[in-house]
Amino acid sequence: MQARTEQLKTLTPARIGVSRTGSRPLTATWLSFRADHALARDAVNSEISQSFLEQFAKARQFPIITTMAESRHDFILYPPKGKRTKESTIRELQTTCPSDIDVQIVVSDGLSALAVEENLLDLLPMIEYGFALSNITVGQIVIAKYARVAIADQIGHSLRAKVALNLIGERPGLSCASGLSAYITYNPGPHTVSSDRTVVSNIHKGGTPPTEAGAFIVKTIERILDKKVSGVRLQQLG
Repeated sequence: MQARTEQLKTLTPARIGVSRTGSRPLTATWLSFRADHALARDAVNSEISQSFLEQFAKARQFPIITTMAESRHDFILYPPKGKRTKESTIRELQTTCPSDIDVQIVVSDGLSALAVEENLLDLLPMIEYGFALSNITVGQIVIAKYARVAIADQIGHSLRAKVALNLIGERPGLSCASGLSAYITYNPGPHTVSSDRTVVSNIHKGGTPPTEAGAFIVKTIERILDKKVSGVRLQQLG
């Protein structure tokens, strides 16, 4: 039984077979839990660093916007504020960004800005390369701070994109604080609901590697553009 437990522990980061001393966890188990919990809390409170923005966004002249949330604290306390940005921001994007494109990419900090910084530099080049090979047109990438998944629907709709792709930091757990997800929506807009989105999740070095995920995202979007549906309706097609 012990050998089987040890084998299972090599297959998952979940806390299994940790044992106890009486009613309490072992000291090492408890300290490991506290450390992972601290990492998760830090990820939720993290912001995209200025150095990353200088290196990645400003170097390529990506627009950097904020949502209706005025701070990280405001974003966490009032989730709906992260779903939209101001109309003045949308008008500015409409004057500076290409429209009528196949895919609009939005990069959002979400609930882990750490996930963006750790994964995007490997993920995005693979996506852009795949789109170029497949003749899929892409608009100007937008960086959204204090943002949730639905922000890409508003931006994609305003720029008349066929597909909105939101690369967003996911809610951290006790086994990973830097997981990124890709939320893909065909015909995004005010009508979009959660079931309209196709999700590629668990993108990080301990899950699906960013380069592998990038290739899969491209193939998924190729299929979405072909079938003209995403989310549950895409799954129903088999």
